[in-house]
Amino acid sequence: MASHGKTGPGVAGGTGRQVVQRVLAAVLGCAVVLGGLELALRVGGVGWPTAFLLPGQAGGKAVWTETPRYTWRFMSPEMGRSPQPLAVPVEREAGSIRVVVLGESAAMGDPEPAVGYPRALEALLQARFPNRRVEVINAAVTAINSHVLRALARDLAPLRADAWVVYMGNNEVTGPFGPGTVFGNAQPPGRLVRLGLALRRTRLGQALGLLADGMARRGDAPKSWGGLEMFLERQILVGDPRLAVVRTSFEDNLKDIIAAGREAGARVIVSTVAVNLRDNAPFASANDPALASDARATWASAYDEGRKAAQQGDGRAARAAYDRALRIDGDHAELMFRRSRLALAVGDTNALPGFARARDLDALRFRADSELNAIIRRVAAGRVADGVWLIDAERTFSGNAATGIAGDELFWEHVHFRLTGSYLLALLTGTALMEALPSALREGAQPDWVQLDEVARRLVVTSWGDHRIVEGVRARCRRPPFSGQANAAERDARLQRELASVAKGVMPNAFNPQAESFRKRLAQAPGDWVLHDQFGRLHESFGDVAGATNAWRQVLEIVPHHFGVRLQLGRLLATREETAAQAEAWLREADRLRPRTAEVQVALGQALGRLKRLPEAAAAFDAATRLRPDLLDARVQWGVALAEGGRDAQATEQFGKALALSTNSALSHLHLARIARRAGDTNAARMRYAEVLRLSPSHREAREFVQGAP
Repeated sequence: MASHGKTGPGVAGGTGRQVVQRVLAAVLGCAVVLGGLELALRVGGVGWPTAFLLPGQAGGKAVWTETPRYTWRFMSPEMGRSPQPLAVPVEREAGSIRVVVLGESAAMGDPEPAVGYPRALEALLQARFPNRRVEVINAAVTAINSHVLRALARDLAPLRADAWVVYMGNNEVTGPFGPGTVFGNAQPPGRLVRLGLALRRTRLGQALGLLADGMARRGDAPKSWGGLEMFLERQILVGDPRLAVVRTSFEDNLKDIIAAGREAGARVIVSTVAVNLRDNAPFASANDPALASDARATWASAYDEGRKAAQQGDGRAARAAYDRALRIDGDHAELMFRRSRLALAVGDTNALPGFARARDLDALRFRADSELNAIIRRVAAGRVADGVWLIDAERTFSGNAATGIAGDELFWEHVHFRLTGSYLLALLTGTALMEALPSALREGAQPDWVQLDEVARRLVVTSWGDHRIVEGVRARCRRPPFSGQANAAERDARLQRELASVAKGVMPNAFNPQAESFRKRLAQAPGDWVLHDQFGRLHESFGDVAGATNAWRQVLEIVPHHFGVRLQLGRLLATREETAAQAEAWLREADRLRPRTAEVQVALGQALGRLKRLPEAAAAFDAATRLRPDLLDARVQWGVALAEGGRDAQATEQFGKALALSTNSALSHLHLARIARRAGDTNAARMRYAEVLRLSPSHREAREFVQGAP
């Protein structure tokens, strides 16, 4: 009996130790297996670096470069957006000023970063500090939000910047993890977001993530980047409880970003977010879901009456009808916008709250709302002693608008700045920097800021460049969701007038004076790769292949890893048989730098087609269409390569697929006309040439055939 009493505890203790040992062995075994898998994946070249900054070399010096695939942690490779090219010296020049801009597409400078906010800020600061090197580092990226920026901010410490500027808030609902996102899972709890992002820093986590992305793409998720049109079905109403989670996450992330900046030794300037209130109608509106059917019918009748009265120019009747509708349901965004425009038209000086309310009610939430700006003010105000400065872009932009409400004089569309808007935000930022920078760095500053025209001169703003921007913005605004806005026709007419006003910049005799502007500025700033890039684009648009090639080679001297320039060179040289081999070399390099890029595959297909390597060309075009099924140029150029290779039947098939994507593909109609002529089908050729003339009235070949055909 005594021996039994001693044995029991001993056995229990032994069993407990054995359990612990087995658990430890299992954990160790799992760690070894996972570690082995991670090592194998790295050795096998699977995955990608996840830090925002990578070490590199430029001009024989160590530099920090961007990670092109940085956003792949947060969205699928096909949807991911790349940062702007960077080549930031690791060793800072003594006495230099270094500022980092963090944010989304508005902060990045969309639609043309070459003349966007970071560039305007750099020009403004360099003019104020002519004897110091000024670097404004563009760390803003399209389509991201505070969840991504929180992670990105932790990677910026090696830059040793004097100041960070944080301008974010437009993508909180539609960006990664937001309730209106198209980039995967919508709004899991914050801890799960951070755990998932941590796992995607490993190659194993990346492989599993790509597998999950592939499974998601089998559903209704977008398969490639398609702009704001992707979000049409992701409407979030003003009373949606998920918005409270968005705001909580935004506040937490903003606090973490500020803390990361301060830990990195930078002063942090945080801005509220300005948006186009006056001239950007809501993208989507909805009635209160709880509204009874009879009340809904009465509301619709009053709303329609107001619209008709407004169209007929009867403002008083329209206001009365809209007011009746508002008393029934005041949460309809477009109604609020229309009523506010009427108030502004009769000189109501208190129309601003109505426009702001219309923005807040917009069910497609592409603009930072009042709640997010309130959070920014609450988090950043009154913290100068902590090294944090608040600038209020929202209030300043409206205060500087002629009507007291920010509109098209500052913005291209909903949130992206014209140069006037970029300059105004740069002035706000510069004023804060004059307080935030150490006194030693402020020494030698000029007494005041230069005017907008001097900033434009330093950035080489030309009619040619303006024409490119206006043309691109107009094309953007002719697609959903912009094309469905209440004032879409109004905006299109305004952009058409602007396009006509800068058309002189694309006339054949306009090249020399604009080229001279670039040459003069580059003589003053030979290390400005952005100016070299823009100079190359100017040469390209005027048909000067040699000039474009020389300018873009200058870019590669300054930013050797530049992907976009290699793609541009490849596209340019792929158009001619005698330069197609050079094009292939540039495009192979581009593919190495940024694999799975549909545009690279299209250009590669063009080059290979010119080289009569049709099977390889077909493989490249096929890769492009798998990456981007909606990419019109892939089908068109595939058809061109086949037609030039004498394969008319196959070419006809590709042109048919192109026209299924867009009936306005003039190049498809042109080649189908030529194929019909070769087949002796005059009627079919005439029909296709007529379509070419509809789309391009001055097309000589089409006009001569239509006029001369029997």
